[in-house]
Amino acid sequence: MIRIRVLHLLYLCGLKKNYMKKLLLALIITGFSLNVCQAQSNQAFTFLSHWDDDALPIASPGNLNLQYSGCWGLAVNGHEYAVLGGARHVLFFDVTEPTTPKLVGKYEGTYTTVWREFKSYKNRIYAVSDATTEGLMIFDLSHAEDTIVRTYWSNQLFDKAHTITLDTVSGRIYLNGGDATQGIIVLDVSQNPDLPTFITHAIFQGGGLHDSYVRNDTIYASSGNEGYYIYDMKDPLNPVLLAEISTGGYNHNSWLNTAGTHAYYTEEIPAGRPVQIVDLQNLALGEIEIAGSFLDKFSVDAADKTAIAHNVYIRDNILFNSQYEDGLIAYDISNPTQPVLLAQYDTHPENATYTGYFGNWGNYPWLPSGNIIAGDMQNGLYMLKLGTVSVGTNSPDSQLDIQISPNPAHDLLNIRLQTVSAGEWSWTLRNTAGQMVSNGMEALPETSLHLAGLVQGLYFVEIRDEEGKTAVRKVVVE
Repeated sequence: MIRIRVLHLLYLCGLKKNYMKKLLLALIITGFSLNVCQAQSNQAFTFLSHWDDDALPIASPGNLNLQYSGCWGLAVNGHEYAVLGGARHVLFFDVTEPTTPKLVGKYEGTYTTVWREFKSYKNRIYAVSDATTEGLMIFDLSHAEDTIVRTYWSNQLFDKAHTITLDTVSGRIYLNGGDATQGIIVLDVSQNPDLPTFITHAIFQGGGLHDSYVRNDTIYASSGNEGYYIYDMKDPLNPVLLAEISTGGYNHNSWLNTAGTHAYYTEEIPAGRPVQIVDLQNLALGEIEIAGSFLDKFSVDAADKTAIAHNVYIRDNILFNSQYEDGLIAYDISNPTQPVLLAQYDTHPENATYTGYFGNWGNYPWLPSGNIIAGDMQNGLYMLKLGTVSVGTNSPDSQLDIQISPNPAHDLLNIRLQTVSAGEWSWTLRNTAGQMVSNGMEALPETSLHLAGLVQGLYFVEIRDEEGKTAVRKVVVE
């Protein structure tokens, strides 16, 4: 049965009981501040839609029942598209109307596989898999929405790849893993985006790559157990090692911040490894160093350390972390070494404790609309939006001085304005989806909100007086 759930209550940003418990305990475990920093607004993911087809083939290594893998996106001719890897297919969706994704292309491969990954260039989607001999698929979306054409499918240049990296400036494709043992396979599509040509199989000191990131002809290579290696690839026939670093985990993927001053990489194995922050500011001298790390866990088991950060991508100053069973997590990295947790959406609420490789594989946060594509290995396609919850401004002069207690709260939440202004003031209680739960107007400087009947978890209370001064606080309801 194909399921398209639009604004359904159970998945709407965590009103499920297990999700709220996970979020509550994560706040306790990490010591995340209950007071909102004045430097930013509170944000939360808004659920837009969900697509899943139970009839699609399943790959079952270790009984994981994986129907889906990597995802990507592309905007063409005024429309927005999502691409999702199926165990047997490459699936295309028109997500221009994000609340009703439409399946507009379904292309079968040769094998059932756990891994399919994608990148885009000149209105094309380039697809690879770890299947034995599927090689490379190229899909032309230039004439979408009328048609999507698979213009190329061949294993002439290589049989399989674990992941694909594409430099949209040079038109070079870099193939990681699979046949690219001890390095990386380099192809060129700059002359003809539908007909790749072979450049080289470059050998790297760090050996084979699991994944890589490219900017300015520089490859940031996630080389598994060997660590993180950075290569100058201006001449792909003669790669030059610029720097390397390792913290002992399996280096899985990375992305650079917009300024290029810091990289963020995940280490998938062993479970529980944090996202590492790498300072690149002395890369020209051959020096890089770990500048910090972070990992927020949302399990109901406070002693559980097995959260797994899988794929990170960065849009502007926001890092989007696909963290398997914890779903999609967003961080403000305006200060590169001090990420601030903004929002979390659990695409896999079936699991309240960490049980392995389930949940959110990847995401694509660059659609012009700002809508976010997320792919869950068992649950399929999600469309999300990262929106602002608070209505206050960032100016200290516009902030109200308030006191709330107790926090965490159970039946009642007491709010007191420390500085009394003339006129009435309003309060609004919202959940993590930004939905209003209750609101009211007050004349006295102190009131109590009744919380009985609310689902346990995280909420936001917004206060505004008649002069426009505001305050927002996070509240944990027990």
